[in-house]
Amino acid sequence: MRFLPIKQIIYQKPAILGLSISVTLLFGFLVQEYLLGRFTLIFEEEHLLQDFWIAVVHCLLAGYLPSAYFLLLRGTRNTFEELEHVLKPATSPPYVDSAVHIGKGELIVWGLLGVLVALLLPYQTAISPWDPSTWHPEVVWHRALEPFIGWWAGWFFGAIWVTSKRTSRLANRIDSVDLLDLSPLFPFVKQGLLTTLLTVGMVSIISLLLLDPGEWPVVVRAYLGSLAIALLGFWLPMRGVHQRIHEIKEAELKWTRERIHQSEILLHSGSPDMSPGQMADLVANLKLIEDVPEWPFESLTIVHVIAYLLIPLGSWLGGLLIESLLEIVFTM
Repeated sequence: MRFLPIKQIIYQKPAILGLSISVTLLFGFLVQEYLLGRFTLIFEEEHLLQDFWIAVVHCLLAGYLPSAYFLLLRGTRNTFEELEHVLKPATSPPYVDSAVHIGKGELIVWGLLGVLVALLLPYQTAISPWDPSTWHPEVVWHRALEPFIGWWAGWFFGAIWVTSKRTSRLANRIDSVDLLDLSPLFPFVKQGLLTTLLTVGMVSIISLLLLDPGEWPVVVRAYLGSLAIALLGFWLPMRGVHQRIHEIKEAELKWTRERIHQSEILLHSGSPDMSPGQMADLVANLKLIEDVPEWPFESLTIVHVIAYLLIPLGSWLGGLLIESLLEIVFTM
């Protein structure tokens, strides 16, 4: 039996990596709480229950972010491959590979920035967050996981920026655009939706922190920042193709208006070169081109984006339900 290398398995099935990390961390955390007899205690003290829940969220984030990073890279590669037939010259395999290659130096910078933010965030809700003498067993998990989460968050946001820009630049190599059929350009839209969905997934996990009133400042800032990144991630991959459609549309409109102007001259001069119905055809074509959207998506896509942005609300409501059920179970 031939086994795939671990690196290839992670790249092909990133969800397995995320689930493995989160399940392992949650299992270790719950075992610790059981061995220390903390379950009864945390449901008697509200602040301990909050620390317990925050630790659970950290375990989920620690698994989600690496998975989201590799999912984004895999999705970007698929986008480049799907666009191969509309690009000129044809995309070669090495060029497709370069779409998901991020230099080690860039990754280190993004990772360190993420760690720095992760180390500073606790100061918004605690006076001395890095003083070990103030840590409960649950808080130990917060502080131990925060640099790891920050590192992968930095990689994830860095990948969003890099892959979105590279996807946008592909528009410069589009062979031709049929204004009446923009469906071949839909991979640009898929890339934007993927970026938005992955970012919203992270926000959905962070929104579980809203169960702790003390975490509101952190969550609100994280939500607004991530919302901006989600919208940027949706728009940026399509910026180039939007400009390309706009240029081709303007050129077509200019040509049609010139033909209409020429036809008007022939019409007024009574020239026999003016065929019946020519003016009506040109005017209809002008109207048709004017109605062509300059973005390669339909209104339904906007509905999808709005639905994605509402997912964190459902996550928060689900968290409230889970917390209530846990409290019932462990206080029986």
